[in-house]
Amino acid sequence: MMEIYSPSHVQELLGIDSNTLRKYATLLEGHGYPIHRNNRGHRGYFEKDINTIRKFIDFSSQEGMTLELSAQAIMTWISEENKTVGVTENEPLHTSPDTEISQNRDFEELVERIENLERINMDLIKLLKEKAVREAYLEDKMNQILKYVERTEQLLEERSNFMLEETRKQIAAAQQRKWWQWWK
Repeated sequence: MMEIYSPSHVQELLGIDSNTLRKYATLLEGHGYPIHRNNRGHRGYFEKDINTIRKFIDFSSQEGMTLELSAQAIMTWISEENKTVGVTENEPLHTSPDTEISQNRDFEELVERIENLERINMDLIKLLKEKAVREAYLEDKMNQILKYVERTEQLLEERSNFMLEETRKQIAAAQQRKWWQWWK
């Protein structure tokens, strides 16, 4: 009988927290991966599920891989793993020309999928670089605007101080005049 592991045990094995495990499981289930649930709806994990999540973590830790792409890669990996045929020592593998053609087609399809994933990764990297350039440009513009605002505030303060000083001088000059000099 296969042992079912609790989520807390899986978290401990994989070194992740409960939210992360729940997010990974939900994402995998959304892509068609079946995870065991008891009659109350709680998840239980078999050894194959733990290995799958471990592989998912490996995929998602690669540069340029999103969780969504990692889930798709896991499903491809699982379907390819299920297609592999085991060979026993007693039974040699016999391939017919049709089988070889089918295997070649499968191999070509797998290569095409890998190339497609590489193109997607390159596109994502390109988009990230473009975003970084745009963000640097915007940050530079913001710095220019901040400098302009600071300079404007400084000029306004200088002008205010100048006007205040001029007003004080005029008041001082007015106070020094005698009352009979006002009509001059």
